[in-house]
Amino acid sequence: MRLLPKSCAKRWTLGGAGVLVLGAVAYGSLIESSWIETVRTVEFLPMVRPPAPDLTLVHLSDIHIGTLGRREKRAIEIINDARPDLIVLSGDLVHEGDRPRELETFLGSLHARYGKFAVWGNHDYGCRVPLTWGPGVVKRGGFTLLRNSSSAVTYAGGRIVIAGLDDAITGHDNLRLAMTRVSRKDACILVSHTPEIVSDLGNWDIDLVLAGHTHGGQVRFPLVGALWVPFGTRDHLEGWFDVPPDVRLHVSRGLGWSWLPIRFFCRPAIDIITLRAGRKPGKSTRSILGQS
Repeated sequence: MRLLPKSCAKRWTLGGAGVLVLGAVAYGSLIESSWIETVRTVEFLPMVRPPAPDLTLVHLSDIHIGTLGRREKRAIEIINDARPDLIVLSGDLVHEGDRPRELETFLGSLHARYGKFAVWGNHDYGCRVPLTWGPGVVKRGGFTLLRNSSSAVTYAGGRIVIAGLDDAITGHDNLRLAMTRVSRKDACILVSHTPEIVSDLGNWDIDLVLAGHTHGGQVRFPLVGALWVPFGTRDHLEGWFDVPPDVRLHVSRGLGWSWLPIRFFCRPAIDIITLRAGRKPGKSTRSILGQS
């Protein structure tokens, strides 16, 4: 059998590698970056006593709205089809600082029975959105903006307080101020853009922390994992965690992207969380109902 010259074989090898790289980039930017995964979980709230009805909470993060493309329109469909009781958006609302109309349209298209809540992220401050047109757009979009403050929701199961930290990465957070109006009798959900804050929750009566910022790594490879993650977040990259003192943490993979418009083995996600009264049975840390 006639063999190819070494120079020719090398060119074929390099050419094949180039095709694989281009294919991976095309897949990550054109397909996976808009291929939303719906993650459904059940989480128990010990402060809410049975037989209180379940609450459906949609956790969104890192939406990075730039345009209203097919990803954003699909996200609106998924969220509204879930008929949520609560929608929580844990920061990084914008991709650039000049898209107020697109952000307002997206936020205003989402519907929740008891309320919609948001906090700012570091990207929002980087674009100066919280200091300019941002608060007005968030309000007109029907969201309650939590800046080291809280808001109470009352339903058949009692009272749940949503407390929101302003962005900790840029130094705007004040946990004491955010928790000022939270009673020990309340079920409390704390919203923060970054999960880093769980390293110092003190003795506040917090049941659940919702965070984002990590994008789940955004670009991941089998066996290797995420190529890069934000500082201090590798231990809490995505999903559910138990953190002291007896608090549950949920980190969303997020909907959008930063730096490069690509996701690889890390699809954008919308988390639909069923909040159930009482303590979780057994020792399981979470119950996955389904992914799509």
